[in-house]
Amino acid sequence: FRNCIFKPQDTPPPLWGSLKLNKTRFRDFLVFSRFFFFRTEGLWKWMVKHSGNSWVVEVNRSTVPGAPSQTCFVSSFSWCRKKQVLDLEEEGLWPELLDSGKIEICVSDWWGARHDSGCMYRLLVQLLDANQTVLDKFSAMPVPIQQWNNNVCFQVTHVFSDIKIGVRFVSFEHWGQDTQFWAGHYGARVTNSSVVVRARLS
Repeated sequence: FRNCIFKPQDTPPPLWGSLKLNKTRFRDFLVFSRFFFFRTEGLWKWMVKHSGNSWVVEVNRSTVPGAPSQTCFVSSFSWCRKKQVLDLEEEGLWPELLDSGKIEICVSDWWGARHDSGCMYRLLVQLLDANQTVLDKFSAMPVPIQQWNNNVCFQVTHVFSDIKIGVRFVSFEHWGQDTQFWAGHYGARVTNSSVVVRARLS
């Protein structure tokens, strides 16, 4: 499996993130992939709820492999939360393809800490229908990172398969905070968030 594609007569619509289209052979199936990357330059397009000192953007303290930007969102001393909802039809994926039973939706997020402060992190991804009803969801709340941690970072991934008919939106939401409760921005650092829609077209 790999991701989705436009109808041949269409031209790619503008995306709020970066876009990759890949065409490969895998086990004798013709496969396409569509990659959506959530930008880390600022909070535009994000729905934000926060306590503490909100989110800020900083340079990564550890290199995130394959990330198009080595910057991250940094949370504060109380839970900071932000969400973005991806409209799959608006981004060029047509209903017949979404309801074909041949797609997977793959989500990924990177999170980490600064060396002198522990942090907590949570991810919630929901697949929604046209009325924003939840058809499927994935959540993760890994064990908190402890203080004095050598700037560690981790990747969280999940693949939605057996997609229900009617999925039209992907809601991507994550939280972060520090465990020292220090004023400023010492909490979870999140970056390289992505949604990949993969379709087998033969």
